[in-house]
Amino acid sequence: MERKRIDRFLMLAALVMVLVDLQANAAVVEELVIDGTPAIANIASMPKGQTYGRWAVEWQQWAFQLPAAVNPLLDTTGEHCAQRQLDKVWFLAGSIVGPVERTCTIPAGKALFFPLIYTGYGAFLNDPPNTRTQKYVRATGSCTEPVQISVWIDDFKVPKPTRFFTGASGSQSPFFNLQLPPGNVYGFDETVVPELVLSPTAEQGYYLFVQPLPTGPHTIRWLASGCTPETSQDVTYHLTVK
Repeated sequence: MERKRIDRFLMLAALVMVLVDLQANAAVVEELVIDGTPAIANIASMPKGQTYGRWAVEWQQWAFQLPAAVNPLLDTTGEHCAQRQLDKVWFLAGSIVGPVERTCTIPAGKALFFPLIYTGYGAFLNDPPNTRTQKYVRATGSCTEPVQISVWIDDFKVPKPTRFFTGASGSQSPFFNLQLPPGNVYGFDETVVPELVLSPTAEQGYYLFVQPLPTGPHTIRWLASGCTPETSQDVTYHLTVK
């Protein structure tokens, strides 16, 4: 009888350990494709060998180092979606021209990385020294308002998208430099920004890293507001993966 009680205790203890482990790792489940659910990398992971914060920096450099004439941030149709896409991760762009609906063809096997909403700040080389410190740049390039975000990948609504944050409570992005091109989206030239360099630069926001989608048509849409006053996003992508 005593042996049965011990065996039952051990079985219950093992069950509790399994449940605790599942709860602790629940967020990892969303990295898998289960019954067609899109695979979204966990904020604490290193998809394709980099943190979310580091991918956010690469996205910022990709987006703002493209000339305005071909910049996906200004694109209302999707015609510029293939600009400077490299390696195994394909960047989608937010919008700085209001609500947009874009159509884009993506090679199979490409992961997707895109911002839901964000802010940033870059110092000019001739700014006063006290406004070029990392502390000042980080504080100025941070969200100051609560956010509201909804994201859909086909019929899947992403749960709790505010988890995917590149601030200190999520995956902190490092400081970086921006080399603006002539004809940049800001309209700056070297009389305003010496050497067209912003350094140091910091960003903060909410992003998603989506593992490669199956071949065929897909729709991604996100609605977001906040982070900074009067900031919003309403972006739809009609993708063909092939």
